[in-house]
Amino acid sequence: MPSVRECKIGLLGCGTVGQGVVELINRNRSAIRERSGVDLSLTRILVRDMSKPRSGVESRLLTNEPEQVIRNGCDVIVELVGGLEPARSFIERALNNRKPVVTANKALLALDGLGLLNRAAANRVPFGFEASVCAGIPIVRALQRGLVGNTIQSITGILNGTSNYILTRMDESHLEFDEALREAQAKGFAEADPALDIEGHDAAQKLKILSELAFAGSLPPNGVRVQGIQDIAQSDVEAARKLGSVIRLVAAAEAQNGGISLRVQPLLLPRAHPLASVRNENNAVLVKGDAVGEMLFQGKGAGSLPSASAVLSDIVEIASNRRAVPRTLRRALSTTEIDLEYARYVRFPVPEPSAIGTITTTLAKYGIAVARAAATWARRPGERHEVKLMTLPCKEARLKLALREIVASGTPNGNYLAVPLVA
Repeated sequence: MPSVRECKIGLLGCGTVGQGVVELINRNRSAIRERSGVDLSLTRILVRDMSKPRSGVESRLLTNEPEQVIRNGCDVIVELVGGLEPARSFIERALNNRKPVVTANKALLALDGLGLLNRAAANRVPFGFEASVCAGIPIVRALQRGLVGNTIQSITGILNGTSNYILTRMDESHLEFDEALREAQAKGFAEADPALDIEGHDAAQKLKILSELAFAGSLPPNGVRVQGIQDIAQSDVEAARKLGSVIRLVAAAEAQNGGISLRVQPLLLPRAHPLASVRNENNAVLVKGDAVGEMLFQGKGAGSLPSASAVLSDIVEIASNRRAVPRTLRRALSTTEIDLEYARYVRFPVPEPSAIGTITTTLAKYGIAVARAAATWARRPGERHEVKLMTLPCKEARLKLALREIVASGTPNGNYLAVPLVA
């Protein structure tokens, strides 16, 4: 009978994901042992409030002293505190004590993921972070090992479950943005302050992590162009529906002209597009490699148990000696801009519907042809008149010049919205 390897875990943080880790160990410990030959147990758990009740968590394991977790003889340190500090200090102390580390901290990894990997390499210990991107989808492992024989050409994905849930509900149940957001908050998919999600920055952090893995180098901290979904209205979702499309917040990275193009933005996707059918809080990543072509990874991108599942996969791989020490990587990658040529849906709030003439004339001045255009009157108090149009495919730089002139003329009565239509 194969021998069983014991793995003692020191857990830093017992919030949503931390409690998920405890729950999965309690529920599936014997199954994990039988399947992998690894017997998982918790030694100490760092918490802020010792008196707070935590279902399924033994109170004798709790401590508010980090050193009692890091230096208690455990085999793996799991950091689930989140944020930059004290999480970074905890991880660095663990690595300097030659303890393997597993983390789900996307904010820290987006800021200095390669620095932490290099520190792990210097101390000759494994470092796992599968749960930092797309929760239960094994995309980090795929990029690190499964696709190692490929030159990655591009990554395109839906990386934020909150935004995807909101856009799905707006499309399928005809909710307004604020209604869908409140529903997402009630279900625990969105924070009380949802700015990080709906403004696109959470997806940008995840895109940076995946891109540094895929393209084997470090990217500048502000290299991702970001446009969120906070300005998307039900009328925009209806316009997309009439075009046979859905709106999704898409993160994309592409190797181009010696650099990496990185952007997060809403796109109109035809319903036949692989990402258009990704619903609710699910995530998906479309990876294009020179050997395998396109591969789609899809699954639960948020939630306590999907993230905890990814954490446990890293722990078991480390305990089974299947996780190699990361290699030192110091190559700096540069970012580049791609002048993409797409048809674009554009919406202008205007003081009078007659502004449609000024808008189309200015677009024509910059060589931008309009496929269709319509002006609508405000129907209720508080609403605004609008001009909506669809351009023929045009270069982004040319459209920006036209939009800048339209804004300078005072024609829009507020912020405009421009969303590319993917063919």
